[in-house]
Amino acid sequence: MRTEGIPASDVRSRIAAETADDVPWNRVLNSICTEPHPLGVEMSAAAAHTNLGDVRIFRGSKRIERKAVQLLLDLLGNPEGSGNLVSGGTEANLIAMLVARESARARGRLTDRPEVVVSSTVHFSFTKVFGLLGLTPVVVPVDEALRLPADEVARRITEHTIAVVATAGSSEFGVVDAVDEIGPVVSPHEIHLHVDAATGGFIIPFARELGRDLPQFDFSVEGVDSITIDPHKYGLVSVPAGAILFRGAQDAGKFAFDSFFIDTPTHHTFLGTRPGGAAVATYAVLEHLGHSGFLEITRTNYDVTDHLVNGLRAAGYEMFIEPELNIVVATLPNAAKISERLESWGWIVSTSKRFVETLRLVVARHVTRAMVDEFIPVLDRARKEVEAEVAAR
Repeated sequence: MRTEGIPASDVRSRIAAETADDVPWNRVLNSICTEPHPLGVEMSAAAAHTNLGDVRIFRGSKRIERKAVQLLLDLLGNPEGSGNLVSGGTEANLIAMLVARESARARGRLTDRPEVVVSSTVHFSFTKVFGLLGLTPVVVPVDEALRLPADEVARRITEHTIAVVATAGSSEFGVVDAVDEIGPVVSPHEIHLHVDAATGGFIIPFARELGRDLPQFDFSVEGVDSITIDPHKYGLVSVPAGAILFRGAQDAGKFAFDSFFIDTPTHHTFLGTRPGGAAVATYAVLEHLGHSGFLEITRTNYDVTDHLVNGLRAAGYEMFIEPELNIVVATLPNAAKISERLESWGWIVSTSKRFVETLRLVVARHVTRAMVDEFIPVLDRARKEVEAEVAAR
């Protein structure tokens, strides 16, 4: 740290010079996050001083958090439920598994080797969670549609099982597990069913309304106990803004830790100090856009997704899997090298470590038809250059 500070104008210039190297949104085709809604940014900045870990001071901010949670519960078909805003999907999944473990303990089901049934494509955040909590994953191979098969879930449930995790929109492929089939299989065992809808939570309700053939995943499904949803993804809220929601009105309270102080309320999230700006931004965007606003955004995202798929097919590319959400995965030999070439030209895409000959493209609000039309010829040029280099070796 400097002995003497420097003028604010110099600080601004230095930061501007560094962030100028950030990739602009109109070249980003790999991110489930997007440019946040301006109203959310404005309201988050206005609440930058607030801390939801100290609700004796920030009383109004806490009320706003409760209102935002209620809006999310309403969206997912469970207005009588409970939940909290958190930093994102990883923290939400961690809390869900902690609650599942404590629920198993309360029921006398917690053995010396607690297990959680997951798919082979479950989000990698669960690797962190299981390591922290001492839980053993029971990994079920996905079926041909890359979904977690309900019948295989049933076969893997034992006396050690404390939870099952289904995914409502994998970040890797955009695949939605058949939660409406998994729920009835899990429910009779009184095992916690958690749905990781960090990616699809703000897509699927509106996509289904638009006629897209997607499984139901929310609290209307028998057996669903908790859901992760991320406003900072397709909810258009600035990072960090996640949420963990529970079926029961008291379920969120099962994760509870007291502080040192008499007047400080019990914490129900992993983080103590929490940005109130995330709650204010979430509430602002949800209230401002409303159901109709998100419906139209979803309609546009699917229009662009279809345009991308049609454009890729017209250029001779095949789909690795038919897109369900706004994630397009094309079969592409030398995908990693092509991705590197595209990045050297300023375009950001991604490819799976597990399926190395695939190219993953994500459509979020910042992706337009014009951007797609600009990208496909660039992709073709990168592919041809890489193929020629590989052939010459």
